[in-house]
Amino acid sequence: MFVRPCWQPTSRQDALAIIEQHPWALLVSNGEDGPLATNLPLLMAASSNPDGDVPGLPEQPLVLTGHLARANEHARELAKPGVPFLAIFEGPWSYVTASWYPGRDMPSTYYYTAVHCYGTIELQDEPELDNSLEELTQHMESQYPGGWSTREVPRSEITRRFAGIIGFRMRVNKLEAKFKLGQDEPLRDALAVAEALETHESPEDRVLAGLIRKHNLSRAS
Repeated sequence: MFVRPCWQPTSRQDALAIIEQHPWALLVSNGEDGPLATNLPLLMAASSNPDGDVPGLPEQPLVLTGHLARANEHARELAKPGVPFLAIFEGPWSYVTASWYPGRDMPSTYYYTAVHCYGTIELQDEPELDNSLEELTQHMESQYPGGWSTREVPRSEITRRFAGIIGFRMRVNKLEAKFKLGQDEPLRDALAVAEALETHESPEDRVLAGLIRKHNLSRAS
């Protein structure tokens, strides 16, 4: 991923917040007949300790957990030791029309955030898969009042599905993050984009506006 120095997040925590808040990822690897890609949720394992600077490794390795269908062609790649994988996460993004710039003299563009995680895969055994599925369910359901719980159905309704899926953990050995938020543009233009996004009803646009202000703060002082 092409990342200018000014587009790097201010801390590793900024990058990992994207993973935590936007777990819907794209998992990519090379297959025998070409690239393979699967859309799926990936969570940071509880053991991950995301300290350190970007780029580089955290003090304790970042680990992602997920699962996919055994019938998926991609599943066969999981069992091959040492195969490199890439997990792509997208955070808030928006098209930026040049009409938002005070002088209307800059080309239209996109402001966006993205995190790329490179690593290798290890398969989970059934108890690990069981735990990961429970963590995923609790993580996703926690945002809904009265969210669903696996305890609401017979245990057999959960375990009978294990035969059809493969659980895995991805040990991340390289992390790249890109926060393209107008840091290489005139400050007044970046702040004008933030002002425009703050008027939108979309929560993601307002979050993006906050990120624009945060990552241009050093230029405003």
